[in-house]
Amino acid sequence: MKIALKELQLEHLARFAEDFYHSLDKTHIAFVGEYNAGKSSLINTLLGKKILAERDLPTTNRVVLVTDCPVEKREHLDRYTELVCVKDPKLEHIVLVDTPGLSSAIREHEDALMRYLHKADLIVIVAPSNQPYTKEIELLLNLLRDRHSTQWAYVINIFEDPSVYEEDPTKLQRLKEFVKEKLRNILSAEDVENTPIFAFSVRAVRKGLNDYPLVTQEWEAFRKFIFEEVAERAKKLKFASLKEKVLKLPSGREVLEKEAKLESLLDRKREWEELKENVLNFAQKSLKERLENIDRHIDLLFEVLKKDIEEVLARYSSPQIARNPQRLLEELEQNIKVKFLVTDWLSDVERLLDYRPDFVKMKKLFPTVAVEPTIPPNLQSMKNRLGEDISKLPTAVGKPGTLAKWLLIPSLLLVGGGIYMLLSQRLEIGLALTLLGGLLTAFSLYRVLGAKRILQRRLEERLNRLRDYYKKLYGEYYRERFGEKLEKVTEYLDTNIERLNAQISSLSKKLQKLKEVREKITRQW
Repeated sequence: MKIALKELQLEHLARFAEDFYHSLDKTHIAFVGEYNAGKSSLINTLLGKKILAERDLPTTNRVVLVTDCPVEKREHLDRYTELVCVKDPKLEHIVLVDTPGLSSAIREHEDALMRYLHKADLIVIVAPSNQPYTKEIELLLNLLRDRHSTQWAYVINIFEDPSVYEEDPTKLQRLKEFVKEKLRNILSAEDVENTPIFAFSVRAVRKGLNDYPLVTQEWEAFRKFIFEEVAERAKKLKFASLKEKVLKLPSGREVLEKEAKLESLLDRKREWEELKENVLNFAQKSLKERLENIDRHIDLLFEVLKKDIEEVLARYSSPQIARNPQRLLEELEQNIKVKFLVTDWLSDVERLLDYRPDFVKMKKLFPTVAVEPTIPPNLQSMKNRLGEDISKLPTAVGKPGTLAKWLLIPSLLLVGGGIYMLLSQRLEIGLALTLLGGLLTAFSLYRVLGAKRILQRRLEERLNRLRDYYKKLYGEYYRERFGEKLEKVTEYLDTNIERLNAQISSLSKKLQKLKEVREKITRQW
């Protein structure tokens, strides 16, 4: 069980269980209160002799254990604990424990007290009648309520002149009611009901002032409570203390804190999962809109380019193109250069391929998300590549009609030679030359007269291929770069979700283990 309690990070219970197995035959009764409340005097009075030092200033700087031993001795068990062995049959099954004062203002004293209290089976709070309940006592009760023993007793040590209580017999009862009311604010109703409250004057008891029975009459009941009632149920009290601690855990502060933390972790996990879902939906929507914008912009760019080419072609006839195609190509190149390259009409392409605006918007919508809007790679080269292909467009389609123009004269000469042969009665040769010349002439005229149409078709086909190519190229480029950046964002989100899953799993296992320990205690005890 000790291992299980340590795994649950309930160290105080693990230490309690360890001490429990080493001290089954002893019941530890700790006297706790502010310095100068009379704790040491009370223990000395119970023993009937001065074992512990008594002074007005803080004297106990460590936990002092007083119990029955075969040999009387004093020894330091550790830095925080001193053992005082006395020969006293009343202490055979009891250890009376003197502790440092709650308000001693000495850090070492406080450490000694806190390290010991998990061992106590019964805690007796000692308070002076002029300050029967203080802030320090309340802080101690809050600390011990769930972490330590639930067996309590309360002693009000009367400091005033006993005659005051003889004159006002109800004052003692009012003190008790005052303390009980304060305890109700901290402890459960059952714990308050089971906490006996004694009120007497240790000084009067020691001096044997029998003339003041009101301030001494409860002493005998307290002595009997310590040495008879507690002693008789020593082992039962110890078992009950550990069992009660464990069984009370599901409603204890620590477990409630663990359950609250688990619920908080689950809420945070749901928030991160919802955040991831929202981020992915935003990213999907942004990507779709950006790809559509890229397609529209490429379509518009090539539509403008097509109209510009048509305007230039409209100023030329087919014979003009066939006679001097270079002039047309130079004008097309100049027009493209001015409109698309010099004026930087392609700058929108660079803007469309830049994913940073979408991630900046994502950061504004989801501030929790870690986003670094770095510049996409090869952004400038992607724009320049399109510019180069557009600038090469006129030269890439060739010079239609140029060859036909040069074939036209030889073909006419062949026709003329064939006619001459026919007139010279050389019919076969004349017919062949005339026929060949006619075919070449018809072909040449067709190509020359159709030069404009051929050039226009070639340009249109080239434009369509370039448009489809760049729509695909830019779409793939943006999708890939956007995906790489989004992957880093989702990796950040997944890391946080996985971290929360690990914490949830660990905490759930601890709570399940606690449930198993509680069920085991219930079955065995």
